Amino acid sequence: MEYEKERGFQITFMPGGVTATAAPGSSAADAAAAAGVRIGRHCGGAGVCGKCRVAVKDRDEDPFGPLTETEKKLLTQEEIERGLRLSCCAPIVKNGRVYVVDGAESEGHSILEGFYSGIEEWGEREGFGVAADIGTTTVVCYLLDLRGRRAIDRASFLNPQVPFGDDVISRIAYSSSSNAALRRVQRSLAEEMGKNIRAMAERSGVPRGEIKELVIAGNTVMEHLFAGVSPESIGHSPYSPQFLLKDPFRASDIGMNINERCVVKMLPNVAGYVGADIVAGVAAVGMDVDDKMRLFVDIGTNNEIVIGNGGGMFCCATAAGPALEGARIQYGMRAAEGAIERVFLDNGELACGTIGGGAPAGLCGSGLIDAVALLLDEGVINAGGRFEYPEKCLDGRFAKRLGRDKKGMVRLLLTDEKNPVYLTQKDIREVQLAVGAVKVGTEVMLERAGTTEDGIAEVCLAGAFGNNINVESAVRVGLIPDVSRGKILGVKNSSGLGACMSLASPGFYERTKEAAKKMSYVELSTLPDFQKRFLKAMSF
Repeated sequence: MEYEKERGFQITFMPGGVTATAAPGSSAADAAAAAGVRIGRHCGGAGVCGKCRVAVKDRDEDPFGPLTETEKKLLTQEEIERGLRLSCCAPIVKNGRVYVVDGAESEGHSILEGFYSGIEEWGEREGFGVAADIGTTTVVCYLLDLRGRRAIDRASFLNPQVPFGDDVISRIAYSSSSNAALRRVQRSLAEEMGKNIRAMAERSGVPRGEIKELVIAGNTVMEHLFAGVSPESIGHSPYSPQFLLKDPFRASDIGMNINERCVVKMLPNVAGYVGADIVAGVAAVGMDVDDKMRLFVDIGTNNEIVIGNGGGMFCCATAAGPALEGARIQYGMRAAEGAIERVFLDNGELACGTIGGGAPAGLCGSGLIDAVALLLDEGVINAGGRFEYPEKCLDGRFAKRLGRDKKGMVRLLLTDEKNPVYLTQKDIREVQLAVGAVKVGTEVMLERAGTTEDGIAEVCLAGAFGNNINVESAVRVGLIPDVSRGKILGVKNSSGLGACMSLASPGFYERTKEAAKKMSYVELSTLPDFQKRFLKAMSF
């Protein structure tokens, strides 16, 4: 045993049969990440989501020490009896074998690839290139024929860094823990992107040697991690990135096996939490050159808001994504097959629609907002975000669905009891936190621009969440302003469009640099009345 302690314990992850070496007392999540085993880390290992479960099926092969207080809190008695543990905090004390329950897989995820308009600006160029939109959760790559002025293929996948943390904060924490961790995070993305680019080239009959350029649009943290630069400084005040615009470099410098001549160009960032993905989107919709006042909102893993026009823009970032992408929601999940994406009344009765049309497996962001909006309208949730007490509910449609869990928390059954998915009181509080942050951001942006909601000519909704959400539900809960619906425009993957236009046209690429300079960043947390604003904004 002493020898094993010195060299580390061997833990095998099933069903893949991958064996990792773990230091005594370390977590299974860290051992899995080091070995390339994909386990969900919705809260980045903070021990609050309970969605990184592994199972011990043979007690003789149990590698863990006693249950931690966090596990006792987050796991049900039934789960404990079934041998389930939380990989983020169960301590490894000996060799063993575990089965991954909550994997982080790419298959079945709904990824936004399309543009709201075509690539309208092309320069005189030869050869081929790739434009990539690197999101915290998903990545989309587009292969362009530069001479022929057309997009010929695209590939999308779950960001392989997700097992190291679902959001940018947890990913900063992991990648900053050691040089080895940073290399691991960087390498995972570079290798996956390289594999997808090579696959696109092969499908399209494009020689890899003809791919001359790779243009990247990502948030500031993703650009740092892609380039192998530590984002640690972004994780604490004053949230300063190591670079806003990085000089071009060769793809081979970061381990991307495309060809030796392929050059990487990354679009400019504005601040630690307003990145090149937003700059690309702003330029793609023309905010940086047009006269009309637009409000650009990207609600995703991070939430960014921009307001303005060609004369100047203000921007900010808020932490809305964790709740809206499944983290901290008891039955929350990403927009993948089986996720409830719509909640509505069908002949007066509560009904749900799932991605893929199959049995419900959980609740994604659009379904979550639908559910809260509907229950607000029906009086089951009040303006303060509190559920009607089950004992006092007089509406038969919902009284039969309202109840309490074993800890006494009020919850409502959204589905049938065969495939139960509940909305809990705690879930509603998480939605209030997310919505409150977005409402404050929008309010401050309007003030800085010297306008009101009536002065907005267009609200541009970017990203997967913004383009899949029910607009009426989003307005009802306060995620977007209550303006004329004709002013609300879904601009789909505007980041990817901006990246493609930057690849297609050197002039547009230069324009993104000017667009970034026109964007004045506002750090909301430093506002003297931020807490007062936030508490007020949490009411529906």
